[in-house]
Amino acid sequence: MSTKAVIFDLDDTLVSEISYCMSGYRAVSEYMAKNIFPERKAEDIFRELEGLFYEDHSRVFNRLLINNGRNDDSVMELVDIYRKHFPNIRYYDDVVPCLRELKERGVKTGILSDGYAVTQRQKVSALNAEEDFDIVLLTDELGREAWKPSDKGFRIIEDRLGTAASEILYVGDNPEKDFYLSVTAGIRTARIIREGGVYAGRDYYLGVKEDFRIGSLIEIKEHLD
Repeated sequence: MSTKAVIFDLDDTLVSEISYCMSGYRAVSEYMAKNIFPERKAEDIFRELEGLFYEDHSRVFNRLLINNGRNDDSVMELVDIYRKHFPNIRYYDDVVPCLRELKERGVKTGILSDGYAVTQRQKVSALNAEEDFDIVLLTDELGREAWKPSDKGFRIIEDRLGTAASEILYVGDNPEKDFYLSVTAGIRTARIIREGGVYAGRDYYLGVKEDFRIGSLIEIKEHLD
């Protein structure tokens, strides 16, 4: 059966997760330079955050505060700034050519993404993604139980696009949840391999792997039938 809709994950599929992180660190650095470390320049704080991130992705704000002799009581305030900031991000170079090819073939396109709703909505707005895709669905806006590998988002997509599960291809990058959708939602899946992908080293959920693997979104056109 031919593919009538291609649905994409967002982070490390359409945009670089690391580029988003760095955008958030810049916003937090500006805040910290004004409110927590007025004796420091925002750029110096950003460089420290960047270095901590590449050492270990976890608890970056906590570690920076503690390393500079502060307690981490204000860390949730920093996390809130990070999550709510309007990001400076852009699509990977292969996204627009891929969407153009799919449109020419009459294939519907969409985004289905997990993550905090306010964060993902800011990303969608920064990309103007609702102008580029037929449907944009953020699972957190449906409730935490709708996060992948739940099939809840795809039931909505099927209804709105008028497609059957067997006619949908989902393109993602995260082995922990993107490819088990073939079990829960009954769809085909493809794994995009991005250089520097944050989730590349994760284990496959219950060992379920993608139907095929690609190095560029341009390759999708070879797998539509």
